[in-house]
Amino acid sequence: MLKISFCLSAIVLAAGLGGNAVAADTKTGSIDARYQSERAICLSGKSNQSEATCLKEAAAARDEARRHQLDDGNAAYDANALRRCATLPPDDKRDCERRIHGDGVVSGSVRDGGLIRETKTITIEPAVPAK
Repeated sequence: MLKISFCLSAIVLAAGLGGNAVAADTKTGSIDARYQSERAICLSGKSNQSEATCLKEAAAARDEARRHQLDDGNAAYDANALRRCATLPPDDKRDCERRIHGDGVVSGSVRDGGLIRETKTITIEPAVPAK
């Protein structure tokens, strides 16, 4: 008998484009390129912020990156997500950690209210002897 179990986890992301979106690049060229990319997102209306706020945040993040004061923020985010996995039973915990590390399929968006991370685990159960 073939048993398929689907595991889903929703991560609601409350931050919009914000200051953490720009990594602390060491090269001025990549910092400026990232700023231009974020500026384009602001001007296109695809951020979750007003255009003025988005542009202000993008510029502030660029300035902090130039001063090497901006981290990527992912370490704390990942650690928090993994802490949530810790309370699950062992098999579910392993699947949860795999999703956090990028295995599986991710759908949804911040704008839609969250990300859905899905992994599929296929297990083959032992055959039941016929009577």
